[in-house]
Amino acid sequence: DIHFKPELALEAAGITDKIRINPGNYLRGKTVEALLPELLKTCRDKGTAIRIGVNHGSLDGSILERYGDTPLGMVESAMQFLRICKAESFQEVVVSMKSSNPRVMIQSVRLLAYQMNREEMAYPLHLGVTEAGDGPEGRIKSVVGMAPLLLEGMGDTIRVSLTESPELELPVASQI
Repeated sequence: DIHFKPELALEAAGITDKIRINPGNYLRGKTVEALLPELLKTCRDKGTAIRIGVNHGSLDGSILERYGDTPLGMVESAMQFLRICKAESFQEVVVSMKSSNPRVMIQSVRLLAYQMNREEMAYPLHLGVTEAGDGPEGRIKSVVGMAPLLLEGMGDTIRVSLTESPELELPVASQI
């Protein structure tokens, strides 16, 4: 899980099966065109996959200026990275669009699926409501966010993110 230090992604790509980069804090004033091709080359050489994990709460400043704090902004944040992955013929990519607000998460995933289809992309989707909470509230938020998308046939992997012990997440995920 790489934040704020893109050079660590290059290092991690050599020793892990998959890395996660968050477009909102990965770039840190640089362009995706300047950073991503080198990472994709390293990942290809090492057999490492990438999860492009967009978080509603950490969109890049340029995205916020242009699209605001919206599902469309989240989608464009992911698409900037996915367009380069497609251009570089890099297929080992999973995408996630997470928010602590289930409505925002649902809207962004639907919009991303639509946009990827328009641009002839078919990357797997990882679903999750980030920081869903604990107790019944966290479980309900997770179900409310993921179930509609799963029923629509979207979502290849899921993660329940409770603010409780991690071992309590798996039973909830199994029920979803």
